[in-house]
Amino acid sequence: MVSIFDYGMNGEGVAKLDGKVVLIDGAIIGENIEISILSDKGNYAIGKVDNIVSKSPHRITPQCPYFFTCGGCSLQHMDYAEQLHFKKTLVQKTLKKIARQDFSVSDTVPCDHDFGYRNKLSFSVDKKICGFKHEKSDDIIDISYCPLADDQTNKVLEIFRDFMAVYVTDTSPVRNLVIRNIAHQILVGVVTREHIDLSVFYTRLSQEFSSIGLYEIINTRRDSVVISGKINHIAGIKNIKINNFGLTYFVDLIGFHQTNINIQDKLYKKVLEFVSCGDSIINGFSGQGLLSAILSTKAKNVVGIEINKNAHLSAEKLKRDNHISNLQNVLGDFDKEIKKYLHADTVVLDPSKKGCGQSVHEIIGVKNIIYISCNPIALAKDLKILLDDYTVEQIIPFDMFPQTNSVETLVKLKYKEKK
Repeated sequence: MVSIFDYGMNGEGVAKLDGKVVLIDGAIIGENIEISILSDKGNYAIGKVDNIVSKSPHRITPQCPYFFTCGGCSLQHMDYAEQLHFKKTLVQKTLKKIARQDFSVSDTVPCDHDFGYRNKLSFSVDKKICGFKHEKSDDIIDISYCPLADDQTNKVLEIFRDFMAVYVTDTSPVRNLVIRNIAHQILVGVVTREHIDLSVFYTRLSQEFSSIGLYEIINTRRDSVVISGKINHIAGIKNIKINNFGLTYFVDLIGFHQTNINIQDKLYKKVLEFVSCGDSIINGFSGQGLLSAILSTKAKNVVGIEINKNAHLSAEKLKRDNHISNLQNVLGDFDKEIKKYLHADTVVLDPSKKGCGQSVHEIIGVKNIIYISCNPIALAKDLKILLDDYTVEQIIPFDMFPQTNSVETLVKLKYKEKK
């Protein structure tokens, strides 16, 4: 029997057996558990729960019947308060380990709904099976609904499964189903290796939903990339119209948009609190330009820098549609373009999972840095570079993905004035 005294990076319970650290999926701090060792990794081992001798008061029954096979939601066995605590300590421990400083971290900002929050899902399809690939293999877990999605998204999945049962054969070229649903506007994409007739599927969708659009995406790639190749609009709406932060903007099926609107709004409101009226702001890795446009409602002027051409064009459309005059969208590599704008008061960074890397060297000297990160490890590596020149004023985790081990983190830094 072992006692769980900590959590690993992915939410595993941590115990010691014969002096060796053991990581155990599904275990919670404070529990006493009988385990079996699955594998020995040298300096640590992987174990599995055989019997819970004493349960944590934070242990709950997972809502999802696929929890123990899917692997996508690794924390459903914890109550929501414990999930939030885990994410705060994850950020704190990761920063201390890599950046070598014991930071004060705020409590994790919760999502108002810890289920039904995802506005986009991509399902894998193989013959008549539709679901998610197992986290540790290419096996598809056949599912009838996902509790992270809302009722409308799950209804689309149900209609698609009915369509497949009648019209799809064992030699079907269908490989994915993609659904994006925001404000009761739904975009559906069927990813296939070759053209198929989707008219019956669309007819059924249009009978069920008043605002629906269907796309066929012909993807002949042999890798795991979902959205690629020829994209055909079959029928219905082409994009989703959103009114938020005093802006009107459009979201399509394939472009990046935060999958949790509730936490997105809380995060961006906090970013706005961190900037001052009259600031000149650089928004690095600005994507489709939503945050840049939001910042322009308060700042003197904003420059958004983005290397992806399609995202840049979307940002330009958003700017035109909302008649924004104090925003400049720049198409280019952040490392190169930032050198032209170092007179700015504030740099807002929202990089990909790999972080900024060497880019952070380019911004040293700017008075304020606001950093949004989806990866605590990459964040810690970038902060380590900045700590000689900056004071960390606030670190706030946001629960962008409840029930999973992912966390979004917002950091506010201020330049140390040289004496």
